[in-house]
Amino acid sequence: MDLMRITDQLWLVPAMNSGRFPFAQSVYVDAERKLLFDAGLGPQLMGQFVRQYPVDIVIVSHSHPDHIAGCWMLADMAPIFVPNEAAESFGRLDLLAERFVEGEEERNLWKALVTKVMGYRDCPHQRVYDGRSAFDLGSVKLIALHTPGHVVDHYCFFEANSGVMLLFDIDLSPSGPWYGHRESDVGRYEASIEFVRSFSPEIAVTSHMGVLRQGVDAALEEFRARFSRRDEWLLDMLKEPRLLDELAEGFPFSKGFHPKLKPLALYWEKQMLRKHADRLVESGLALPVGDRFVRR
Repeated sequence: MDLMRITDQLWLVPAMNSGRFPFAQSVYVDAERKLLFDAGLGPQLMGQFVRQYPVDIVIVSHSHPDHIAGCWMLADMAPIFVPNEAAESFGRLDLLAERFVEGEEERNLWKALVTKVMGYRDCPHQRVYDGRSAFDLGSVKLIALHTPGHVVDHYCFFEANSGVMLLFDIDLSPSGPWYGHRESDVGRYEASIEFVRSFSPEIAVTSHMGVLRQGVDAALEEFRARFSRRDEWLLDMLKEPRLLDELAEGFPFSKGFHPKLKPLALYWEKQMLRKHADRLVESGLALPVGDRFVRR
């Protein structure tokens, strides 16, 4: 399989569905030691990759299954490093389901998607890293940056020699940002975007959109501004008391899910709407009225 050059030593590994969910592109570091970030290419491409490329270290950016599904294929090849915040649940399907989904129907759908489509299998990890960690591969030095919000264990990595920022699921996609779990947090997501901007990256690499070589800071700022635009949209919808469940049926934040996954997508949409409603209440712009919300 052919990889896409980012720099002489960093390469984008293509995923099924052009890297769109439920798959994610990986990053391969071809330095004195060979490092792979994430393993959610899809079963066929993951198998091709492990047959063609040596791997000395595997680093998981966060514990979403579209990023870790193929780790089991690498377990005998290299140590797997996972975020300290994910140490308990990583590689354990039932614990991940408890984190990411509520409701029996939704969890069953989620588990089927993860195992049958993504090819996930439970897989142990060997080591953990945190926001104080760095990986020195000789000519490539990668700094771990804790960037929660999307999920609590999300990390970006910065390669200072080349100015490359690996953004993973700060993905700059037209439909993002995405923060549909109980543990997701809009304020922390905004702060994480500002944190990576402070490094002034010259090149950005995302898991689902690929490589951005120009206008990185402007793209990050535009991505961050979408949170405020969503606040404004919801506030406009609350001129009369409204049920969030009713608004969620229109899927204002999420696009392009498979019809069979509607209960799962609807659950995540409600989570995101509730986070914005809570922000509006905390800022004094809206009020809860029973099980509805209305603008002040």
